[in-house]
Amino acid sequence: MRSKKFLRKSLYICLLLAFTNGLYAQMDDRQKLTALEKRRFEAMVHRDTTTLSGLLADSLVYIHSSGVIDNKNAIIKDIGTGRITYLFIYPEKITVVVDGNSGWIYGRANIRFKLSTMTHTIDQYVGFVEVYQLKRNQWQLVLCQNAHLEKDAPYYNREIPQVQSGHVPSIY
Repeated sequence: MRSKKFLRKSLYICLLLAFTNGLYAQMDDRQKLTALEKRRFEAMVHRDTTTLSGLLADSLVYIHSSGVIDNKNAIIKDIGTGRITYLFIYPEKITVVVDGNSGWIYGRANIRFKLSTMTHTIDQYVGFVEVYQLKRNQWQLVLCQNAHLEKDAPYYNREIPQVQSGHVPSIY
């Protein structure tokens, strides 16, 4: 009788440890994705195409707030050649979810960028969702979708530096 109780308690403890271990692994992956997101934004601002190349999957689909769809090569080429220059990317309200070998991040961001074909900067406040995939022990961005948000939206954060409204060209 005692051995059954001991066995049952041991089983509960093992299950609890396994569940707790899984939660820690998810938390660790969420922290990794948050750090990768920060590195990606910094690489975009600093035109670091080497870092970007490692963070972006070859199958990347990148949908700009204008609806233009790019792939990895186009993004790296545009940033590397200076066709687009990101002056800053300030994310806010970031949520990270991990489910096995997939993870997604969604939130909002203030972005200021310049196109080589224009003389002025472009400011956008966007909502985004990004999907990462874990392949060969490395997380890579496979999908990014941006959507332009209006400044009069009720959740607009007026306490951090915000971009100014401006004309958004159809190419971005």
